[in-house]
Parts: sequence; C-alpha cells; structure tokens
Amino acid sequence: MNTNCRQCEHFVFDPKELETILPGLNIVSSAYGSVRADTAYCKSKDIFLTPALACHAFKLLPSPTIRKN
Repeated sequence: MNTNCRQCEHFVFDPKELETILPGLNIVSSAYGSVRADTAYCKSKDIFLTPALACHAFKLLPSPTIRKN
C-alpha cells in the first residue's frame, strides 16, 4: 500500500480545523461544502491540495485513524 497525504498528520481535512487555519475561507465559501471534495490543507507545504503520494515531509498519523472521504 502506498502512503499518501490522507495518512499524514500535516494533512488537515476537518472542516472546522480548516476554517480555523484559513479564517477567510468561510467568507467565500465553507469548508463544509461538497465542492471541496477531498482537498485539504498541508501544514508542511502551506498549500491546499488533493491527496497525493507521500512527500519528504510525510509523518504518519497516530494509529488507528486513517482519514476517510
């Protein structure tokens, strides 16, 4: 199994946490919207992205949780 962003602690997918990290996000839209799909914020790269193969900054989430959706 290839590791990807969803399994990384730098990958912020939770809508509430996203709106905290990016305070202006709820002005233009909402992190809860379906349009966001599986995009999330990478704290390591400081960018919004879709899950990709793990990069050099990958840090495995503590077990047993692997993000779904």
